[in-house]
Amino acid sequence: MSFNPVYITKTAHFLPNEPVSNDEMEAYLGLINDKPSKAKKIVLRNNGIKRRFYAITRQGQATHTNAQMTALAIRALLEDTPGGIKSMELLSCGTSSPD
Repeated sequence: MSFNPVYITKTAHFLPNEPVSNDEMEAYLGLINDKPSKAKKIVLRNNGIKRRFYAITRQGQATHTNAQMTALAIRALLEDTPGGIKSMELLSCGTSSPD
């Protein structure tokens, strides 16, 4: 079997809503048994993440679906491409938490 070389020539992204700091995480994701996580500080120190973007409100309402976020990233990727989104033949996304 022969494979053709493939190159990444351009990337784009879409991040939903405003960034959420580590201190605000539980306001979006909830508490464990109505208590703050005991492991949160250790995990956050080890992973180094300072902020994240959630596609939900503090009340747990979805603001974007996975498909919408993927489409917005693709639109950003193709904004300078002749034909734009119409030149896209396939749109796919994968997630561990589907819509």
